[in-house]
Amino acid sequence: MFKQHLASLTNHITNSGMLFTPLPSVKMVNNDEENAQDFLGRTAYYEPETKCIVLYTKGRHPKDVLRSFAHEMIHHMQNLEGRLNNIDTTNVNEDENLYQLELEAYSLGNMLFREWENSYKSTGK
Repeated sequence: MFKQHLASLTNHITNSGMLFTPLPSVKMVNNDEENAQDFLGRTAYYEPETKCIVLYTKGRHPKDVLRSFAHEMIHHMQNLEGRLNNIDTTNVNEDENLYQLELEAYSLGNMLFREWENSYKSTGK
């Protein structure tokens, strides 16, 4: 069932009119017990060099995993547009460019997810 929802969300995102192709690969990490127990552990990340989205799934609600996917898809778009260059930190307090990229990923990713969720609930697709 999760893969069906992931495919549906991917379809919604790619039909939004923004640049998402070629699509990234997706890797699910469902056995990282240490990360799952870490209160501030990873939920997901994007690898620009390999164009891969990594999703941590252990102990997480599937809806939250899908929301993380939507966020990382925005980073994929940013990478395809050449906007992920020269980032030397993961701390948004240290890099204004990173701050702006994350702001876009959180707002646009969450809104695409919300659009998809509303559409899926009303149509089942």
